[in-house]
Amino acid sequence: MLAKRCGSGTRRTRYCGERRMIGQPIGARLKLEPNPARRLDMIEEELRPPEPQLLDTSVLQNLDWIDRQIESAGSITWDAAAVADLTNKYGADQANDLIDLGMLYKGFEVRGGYPWLVCHDVEVEAAALRGPNAQRLGALFHFFRDHQEDWGSDVYPGTAHGLLFSSRNGRVSPLLLRGLGVRSLEEVYSPGGPLSFLPDRGDRLVAARALIANIPAVVTTDRATFWRHREALNDLGLRVVRPTELLRLYLPYWSELDAEFASRSVAK
Repeated sequence: MLAKRCGSGTRRTRYCGERRMIGQPIGARLKLEPNPARRLDMIEEELRPPEPQLLDTSVLQNLDWIDRQIESAGSITWDAAAVADLTNKYGADQANDLIDLGMLYKGFEVRGGYPWLVCHDVEVEAAALRGPNAQRLGALFHFFRDHQEDWGSDVYPGTAHGLLFSSRNGRVSPLLLRGLGVRSLEEVYSPGGPLSFLPDRGDRLVAARALIANIPAVVTTDRATFWRHREALNDLGLRVVRPTELLRLYLPYWSELDAEFASRSVAK
């Protein structure tokens, strides 16, 4: 009966095939899709996490911690004893974030690039920190800044990452400002502006940079700042993610990408 309703012909047959695929897991639908370009589009559209992501200062500090562990030990193996030790030091949530941030860090390195951005206001916060690792933190910041400056305009065409380091008078879309109910960038991060629920001025500055540059997500490990106010920020169109959550998003995306390119190698 279904075949009779669908009829014959390439267009109708393809439409009916797509209709049968609705509701199936993406893995099953990818197996039914013969077109490699279409399979890749499906993976990108359905599994790719929100990119790019703006790092807050806490994540920059944690990445420096990861670098120092690797430099001192050569590599890190998170066996049961090592995880227990880290959990005793920092608590379960922070320990998981540190481990998963390291996995993201390595995963992006292996895949040839980081979807991570930094901004002027994180630079100011990092420069204000004191201690033996302050110089290292500055070097790590500039590593990511140099990386993002190498991006072409077609990498993330929907974002205006030039605004992440623009002056306070940088050109911001009037439509974007109108959507936030303000007339200037200064009003976005002012104490009475749309980000007034963030008590810390530095946090408002970072969130404002993400909003005006159309960055979809901020990565944080600090539960007292962005994470605590994630629902209010989400209402403004800015997603707040922790490394553990972000890794859960990337693992199925990477898995399907790897499987797709592996199948192409076999086909050759």
